[in-house]
Amino acid sequence: MQEFTVLERKEAYFLCRKGTGHCRIIIDENSQTLPLGTFMLHAEEISDRYTHHANDSVFRLLMPFEQQGNIDICTLATGRKNRFVYKRCLQLGGKWEPVLNEWVFSAAIKHEVDKLAEQLNSELFYIEATFNETIKLTTEPLTLFGYPLVKSVGNNGKVFFNYGVKLTAGEIVCMPADTLQTIILADSKVQLFVPKAILELPQFHEDFLCIVDIEKKRKPRKKPTFPW
Repeated sequence: MQEFTVLERKEAYFLCRKGTGHCRIIIDENSQTLPLGTFMLHAEEISDRYTHHANDSVFRLLMPFEQQGNIDICTLATGRKNRFVYKRCLQLGGKWEPVLNEWVFSAAIKHEVDKLAEQLNSELFYIEATFNETIKLTTEPLTLFGYPLVKSVGNNGKVFFNYGVKLTAGEIVCMPADTLQTIILADSKVQLFVPKAILELPQFHEDFLCIVDIEKKRKPRKKPTFPW
């Protein structure tokens, strides 16, 4: 749940304050009865400046205002780290619980949580990604379908890959002083396991995938058991 202060009702949205900034909540069947005031709400961020014609954050309620006090919970074990899954869990108002090693959500949005779980648990495909051009990233780690490729970088610049990731051709270079500066050279090939549903969903695709060829490969004989 997230705290919103509802300031004013407009024709199509509520003007709100969240933290130190302003945002909006779309008026729909879930928010029709939303009063002015400060509330803890289950809301999903749907910001899109081209759709909403503004640069501020836009949210929609995940359940009717009258049901927002539901205290029943559901949980989700997401498995391997994935930056797109992390973002989706935050959008759904989830909170990471380190004791459980799972995300905790309101039970009122269990249908959305179950949908994400089904996507993550879909059949594992073993794929090879061929980079047709050199890519340099300076503000975020190198991922494929949200999965980080690089685990760490040694003092000598040697790159250590995450479990289940295999570089079969080319080279990935990380600056020893800053692992966020990553270069993957043209014609490099990377193999890893990705759930089938994740491959097919555009919200789990990096922008640079337009210059990456994806090919399904025969799975290794030993099925991986990921340690996280």
